[in-house]
Amino acid sequence: MSTQTVQALAPRTGRAVKAVAKTADFKGALARAQAPFVPVRAAAAARPTEATRAAGPDAAFRNRIAAQESAAAGWGARNAASGALGRYQLLPVALRDIGWQDASGNWTERAAAAGVRSEADFLANPSAQEAAMGQYLARTERQLSANGALGAAGRTVKASDGQPVTLTEAGLVAAAHRRGAGAVARWLEHRTRTPDAPVPEASRAAFAGVERRLRDFSDLSYAARAGVSPSA
Repeated sequence: MSTQTVQALAPRTGRAVKAVAKTADFKGALARAQAPFVPVRAAAAARPTEATRAAGPDAAFRNRIAAQESAAAGWGARNAASGALGRYQLLPVALRDIGWQDASGNWTERAAAAGVRSEADFLANPSAQEAAMGQYLARTERQLSANGALGAAGRTVKASDGQPVTLTEAGLVAAAHRRGAGAVARWLEHRTRTPDAPVPEASRAAFAGVERRLRDFSDLSYAARAGVSPSA
């Protein structure tokens, strides 16, 4: 091929390369423009899996708590009647107990350290909700350990309906999450000391709730850490 021929082709080859590059840029831009739009709410909804993984071996336990407490509403759930917030429906009293809110309902520095300075912050922050849940569960375990209920794990007792119910750490902690550690201890005392006595009317709803949780969570493993420090 002559020098003149090479020189004649060079400009056309350059134009071809530039044309291909422009076409690729255009296709890339078009693909980006046609990609599905992910709104902020959807992006936040993608985070629960990552946040729940951080819960470690108790992830299955937490998932079941969430399924019963907030269902499809998830992280942004708010109960207008009780003031319970988030995936695990933590009540204001629970947030006060772990030091995230003060007696006036204001968010504390402890909550701020987790990125929460308002209710909206809490509802939009899965990681903070997981942290709060972890602290609340640790506190619940200490209460159950102190009142003797956690030590009853492994026993089988007769429930109010006359049917046996096996006590597990998962069931006891889940029952306390819903009804409080005190209610679990009162239920246990009634069922072990006076199993044939009628359930006091004032305790019927609480006892029924405790028994429901004991059964619903009996198949899950849960590693109680009652010795965790209050700041954990």
